[in-house]
Amino acid sequence: MNEPFRYPTAEEEPVVLMVEEPAVLFGTVEHRGEVINRIKAGLPAASFEKLREEFGVSAAELAHTLNINMRTLARRKQSGKLDVDESERVYRLARLFQIALNLFEDAELVRRWFASPKEIFDGLTPLNYADTEPGAQEVEKQLRRLEHGVFY
Repeated sequence: MNEPFRYPTAEEEPVVLMVEEPAVLFGTVEHRGEVINRIKAGLPAASFEKLREEFGVSAAELAHTLNINMRTLARRKQSGKLDVDESERVYRLARLFQIALNLFEDAELVRRWFASPKEIFDGLTPLNYADTEPGAQEVEKQLRRLEHGVFY
């Protein structure tokens, strides 16, 4: 049986995980080059499903956010790999999830935060707002503000 992924805690030794690398996709990594190489090689198609489970959304909703056509997604599942662009988009959202998890320390809280419309994102949810690189950057900025106690 496949056990659910367990995020490492700060108290565990040794923690090699780079703080913001998405643990659910990469586990522990020694350096950023390892992540870059995996993205360039194409992440496993199963990464999409792992990310979908993390966010607790439907495949159609995540595919829309990642700008991946459902037919293309079906082909990727058959081939077993995402292409580089798709891998980067999956990584982008997984990294945001990890940043939020580091902040909130509760995956369910993270899911609710990403699913709740925010005025700062023009009434969209953070997940929907992060469907482009600039949108993802704004979501990250908001998470950083929260991290520093700035609530606007």
